[in-house]
Amino acid sequence: MIRTLRTARKISPLIRSIVFGVAAITAVGAATAVVAGCEDENQPEYYTKRLNDPAVRPAAVKRLVQFFEDAMTRADKNRDDPKVKELLDKIVPPLTKAYMESSGDDRTKAEILKLLSDTRDVRAKDAWIKALKDYQPNVNEPEAKAAIQAIADTHITDPAAMDAIIGMFVKLEASSPKGQLVYVDIKNAMTSIASPSWKPQLLERLNRPMQMISQADKGTNEDKIRAYQNEQFWQTTSAELLGLIKATDAVKPLFKVVLDPNKADIAATAIMALVRIGKPSMNVLVDSLLGKDTEINEYAKTVIKDKKDVDVTVVRTAALVIGTIGRADGVQPLLTALSKADPKDTITRAILARELAKCPATPESLKAFIDVMQSTPPSAVIPPGDPAVATLIESLTSFYDPSVIDVLIKLGNDVKGEADDKQVVRDAALGTIIKLMRKDQVPTVDKLLGDWAPKENDSKLEKDAFKKAKGLLDACGDKIECYLAKIEEAAVQEKDQQFVGIKAAYMLGILGNDATRMEITKRLPNIKNAAIKFAAVQAIDHLAPGGDKAVADQMQKIIDTDLAKGDQMLILGDAPVKQVMYRLLARQ
Repeated sequence: MIRTLRTARKISPLIRSIVFGVAAITAVGAATAVVAGCEDENQPEYYTKRLNDPAVRPAAVKRLVQFFEDAMTRADKNRDDPKVKELLDKIVPPLTKAYMESSGDDRTKAEILKLLSDTRDVRAKDAWIKALKDYQPNVNEPEAKAAIQAIADTHITDPAAMDAIIGMFVKLEASSPKGQLVYVDIKNAMTSIASPSWKPQLLERLNRPMQMISQADKGTNEDKIRAYQNEQFWQTTSAELLGLIKATDAVKPLFKVVLDPNKADIAATAIMALVRIGKPSMNVLVDSLLGKDTEINEYAKTVIKDKKDVDVTVVRTAALVIGTIGRADGVQPLLTALSKADPKDTITRAILARELAKCPATPESLKAFIDVMQSTPPSAVIPPGDPAVATLIESLTSFYDPSVIDVLIKLGNDVKGEADDKQVVRDAALGTIIKLMRKDQVPTVDKLLGDWAPKENDSKLEKDAFKKAKGLLDACGDKIECYLAKIEEAAVQEKDQQFVGIKAAYMLGILGNDATRMEITKRLPNIKNAAIKFAAVQAIDHLAPGGDKAVADQMQKIIDTDLAKGDQMLILGDAPVKQVMYRLLARQ
């Protein structure tokens, strides 16, 4: 028995050891099973852990993309949804790390960058910056586009990000196959950021020479065409950005762009940049207008082929920009230039008068304008090939002064020259007269139509416009509220009734006051007819000779809303709204 007990005592530890050993092994196995169970393929962590393994990284990235897209779909595209934010917390840091450290499959890197850009999560900033720094022309444009759009949308302004963007910009070749697909998006992103730190590079691009493409070059000189397209992108974007950042030291380079015939495709953007810069543009422009800027005069000699046209080209171009800016302090310089102009140079005088009409009206400017209009031959033509007198008659509406109707009647009665020239003058005069006439002038204009267009088919358009204008004046008289209601009335938005809305807008310019311009602005979203909208914003412009930031801010909201809708007709219709908005700000 004793021996048996001793044997049992010896065997028991062994049994316990064996049993506990088996238990330990079982426990380890169970623990291993638990760990393996945590690696659920339905969880994003399963895939983020595999981003460092080149063999499985492509599949892991594709699965993470699916996680993000599914989350966004469930959240109705709302990145601020708690579930989306929870997912981003799990995937953005490891994806960013993987992108920063990866040097393998370019396709997978591009997919990582696109996903990080789509998240619009600022923790991915370093990856976005790296993508821009690593940009190579006609290689990775899609990554550059994704990165800059993410930076723009997240309002990142870090110096490193701004340096990376401008570094990419000066390398981007808009003429390349891949560059053609992204340059508009990249330009839009840059203009939404508009960093003042880019100014040196923008000025460098703007000052580069360009060579206009000729008909002979098309189809035969591909290198020249590509070089021109690249410069057009760089310089158009640079001009717009310099205006946005109000770079005062860009005024002279921008005006040189407008003077250079080789940069004709950049000129409109450069002019609007000068408008945005506003008052600081005026000194250079006024000195150029009056022949006092030696640097501009010498530069013009290098870019204008016909040397006899150098001086007048500088004067005409400076006048054009001053008129487009539309500040009150541009009136007196234009009057001075008119007094200095050669009386025989009808083209320069007509251009100066046309631009004078774009500035806030004064009794002196109206008198000078009428003097030029009356002395200009009916056969005279001004760039880009328009009859000078007819152009001036149409510009006379910008004064919103019904008293000029008597002047126009006399001009139409006294006009000399060929029958066609006479008809052009009279038709233009009738259009302006009908737009400006008040209710008490209706009988005079009715008689005028009988004298100038006695036959039934004579001046049919003008007769129809008169009929609509008369009906409006009978209904509204001098009541501003009535005309405000008319410009947004649904019926007048139709093309066959649009002149009612146009006439109502002119009456608002004639009768309106400081408060009227905001009332018109509030109604712009309801004006669907582009011609009525144009007339309405012109009335606002006339009613704000000293500018109006509140109205300009309201216009910007309208433009942004229409842009967000993506309706191209609305966006195109806002072009005059945008120009008037810039003029209102330039007058401050």
